[in-house]
Amino acid sequence: MARTPRKRRRRRGGGGHDYLSGLPDDVILAILSRLTTRQAVTLSALSRRFRVLPSQFGRVDSALVADPALPLPSLPARPSFIRRLSFAPQTRRFSSSAFGRLLDAAADRGLSELAVRLPRSSFLPQNLLSIRSLTVVSLDSCALPRWCPAACPGLRTLKLHHVAIPQRMISVILKAAPVLETLEMVYCMGFAGSCSMESSTVRNLLFKSALEQREVTVKMAGLRTITLYTRPKVQSVRLDPAPEIRKAYLHIARPRVKLQFRIRPFLDAGTGLTCLTLRGMAIKLLSSEYKDTPNLAVQFEDLRILSVSLDFSNERELIFLLKLLESCPNLQQLTLSAVDAKDDTALPNFADHEERLSKLSCLTKSLEQLKFLGFRPQRYQKELFIFLLTQATNLKKMAVEFPKDQEAAVRRILSVRKAPTQKKTTKYKQYYLELEYPVEPNCS
Repeated sequence: MARTPRKRRRRRGGGGHDYLSGLPDDVILAILSRLTTRQAVTLSALSRRFRVLPSQFGRVDSALVADPALPLPSLPARPSFIRRLSFAPQTRRFSSSAFGRLLDAAADRGLSELAVRLPRSSFLPQNLLSIRSLTVVSLDSCALPRWCPAACPGLRTLKLHHVAIPQRMISVILKAAPVLETLEMVYCMGFAGSCSMESSTVRNLLFKSALEQREVTVKMAGLRTITLYTRPKVQSVRLDPAPEIRKAYLHIARPRVKLQFRIRPFLDAGTGLTCLTLRGMAIKLLSSEYKDTPNLAVQFEDLRILSVSLDFSNERELIFLLKLLESCPNLQQLTLSAVDAKDDTALPNFADHEERLSKLSCLTKSLEQLKFLGFRPQRYQKELFIFLLTQATNLKKMAVEFPKDQEAAVRRILSVRKAPTQKKTTKYKQYYLELEYPVEPNCS
């Protein structure tokens, strides 16, 4: 005998009233317009009434277009607002005029973010920087015309990667973007050997020089973070003071000719630095600028993280490191990277610096993490390593990178301070040893 299926009873939530279902469609669409497209579609699964609402949604969160001749996504009843447009053609054969018309159509939809990746050396249409609603522009592997109008009052982020852009257009864009906060220029070309960037609004700067670039000038008084990479052909680097700077990463490649390096005013004005990284030839060039100064004129009270690459056979670089550590009373993390290590005969005498090192307040008060990369158990590095292990009373974490054949020597050095936790990896292509000390370590 067939079993009669039971009728499913509708559950009632304790007599409460569903205010959301009783709202008109226009009100619900107004609520959905404040959500992302993904969130709005997810909301449609809550009830049958919400299933048809995404088809009436008035905004497309993101659109990826490979052919400029294709129309933008829109609804049958009304055009949708487009927040982000990505244009990445698969072939080099695309119409620049069709791309321009696509940008005009996207501008009418309230476009705010634009990402373009073109085949190398392909030119962008002239109306690209005339979309007044843009806030984020990301260009990759393309070229800007020698002259195009720029009117982007709301632009806050500009990313240029492998872009051919003349110096004139850089100046025009920076003047036409009064609220620009983030600027990235990575391997950009077209500067005729030099690049100058001047803006009072940019807060975050990432700059990596192109192969043929020879001069770099940064005049941005409002900078808060800067990441700067140079290449061997760069002959001149100038950084103007930025009193609001908080994080600085400077990687200066070894130049083929004598480098004109002017960064001392920038460092002297950065009293609010919290993180400072000096890579490549940066500390060597800074040591030349401060060679006649017995101590730094400023104190970096807020500096918590310091990372430097230096040659331990260079007396001037070691002296500058001491000056820098003396100006960082609240330092918490220190990373030393040894480069161009030479024989013991070329290394300075550690006893000449030991008294000055013993007076560093950060060693006994604030230093918690120490990292030594490229360590070799040579005389100066060995004695410095032992001194730091025994004098840094608040040390919590210690890491050292060393060649595989030096493991026994490194472990003998580390035995001066027992660590309950040890971890060995190959993090940096060589042996990498991590140690953790208790909060109140007992130094042997």
